[in-house]
Amino acid sequence: MVRGCGYLSKDSDSHEGLGVYGPRTVYCIAIKGCPGTHEFLLQEDGKWLHVKETEEIGEGKLFAPGNLRATFDNPNYEKLVNYYIGEQYTLRYTGGMVPDVFQIIVKEKGVFCNVTSPSTKAKLRILFEVAPLALLVENAGGASSCDGRLVSALDIDINTYDQRAEVCYGSVGEVARFEEVVYGKSPRFAGKVPA
Repeated sequence: MVRGCGYLSKDSDSHEGLGVYGPRTVYCIAIKGCPGTHEFLLQEDGKWLHVKETEEIGEGKLFAPGNLRATFDNPNYEKLVNYYIGEQYTLRYTGGMVPDVFQIIVKEKGVFCNVTSPSTKAKLRILFEVAPLALLVENAGGASSCDGRLVSALDIDINTYDQRAEVCYGSVGEVARFEEVVYGKSPRFAGKVPA
């Protein structure tokens, strides 16, 4: 999402991708202005096969909570995590944001959040981690919320390469729930929190 040597520009052309290595080697790509996030699978002959296009991330009980230490002194985050557990959401946590967010795109449901607190500061860099994954998720029909500002991670002005933030990715309803519970409101998603 960097054009030339400048920082991210909301108006620039951009594309993002992520790779996941495991039993399957997969690459996902999203291009700003083109709907969908596209998944490619590496074949035994070394060629890539387009296997899926995701255009909708729906509601579903799958959650990946990052920075759980923040629940000790961020009561709203603790309340949100307890909600997920009480509602019997399936826990998806690898300790890595990329595989957890990739799972949301592949399963077409769920939520990932990484929240700060007075004792746990933001670790995720907007330029290299937060904004690129936001493009992948939002092109796939999901949403993001960044840095407590109740806006998409793609709408955050980036002033330094090392600028860090808290973030949530997932379905529109789950991102709305995140904003309402953690920040007390979600004006851009009013009425979208699933029951």
